Amino acid sequence: MRGHGSETKVDVEDSVHGGVSLESDGNRWVMWGEIDAAIQGKVEEDLVASLPAQGGVTIDLTRVTFLDSGGLRLLYLAAGRTSTPPVLVGTPVNVRDLLDLSGVAPLFTIAD
Repeated sequence: MRGHGSETKVDVEDSVHGGVSLESDGNRWVMWGEIDAAIQGKVEEDLVASLPAQGGVTIDLTRVTFLDSGGLRLLYLAAGRTSTPPVLVGTPVNVRDLLDLSGVAPLFTIAD
């Protein structure tokens, strides 16, 4: 859900489960908890709409505890719809492994 100001919260019904916040007018995504198909279904439309026409997005994964194909889809959408590779910060080992195993790691800049 889009809001006003420099920080926008994407509404997620189960905020204990996981979620995503949009900051800096959508140029920064902050993910936390379990990013799975349930979260993906709730936030995908707003995240895609927030992507800048030019430039890229920074995605903070520091507090992500689990990421499945739904979460991977969100990252992949960011990579496919921005003019520069998304920058992933605080990428947990399990998420790096998933990016490597799925063959999409080269689509991102991993800054840790």
